[in-house]
Amino acid sequence: MMIGFGMLGRAELAFVVMDIAYVQNSIPSTEAFYTLMFTAFWLNVAVPLTIRWWKPYYAGEKPMPLSKSQQAADDSSA
Repeated sequence: MMIGFGMLGRAELAFVVMDIAYVQNSIPSTEAFYTLMFTAFWLNVAVPLTIRWWKPYYAGEKPMPLSKSQQAADDSSA
């Protein structure tokens, strides 16, 4: 999961590709271009936050919260 969270922000190349597609080739519409830029920006912002929130569970410092269905399955198997 930590590797996946780290891959969320791989937008530096996406910014370049979107810029080339929009400026030089006029491939996406203006709305699509700004939507993609906005999304890529927020994915970059999300990386340090998700890693910070997930790290205590990954390191074993906090127990993983179980859903009610997982708790029921654990109770029935015990």
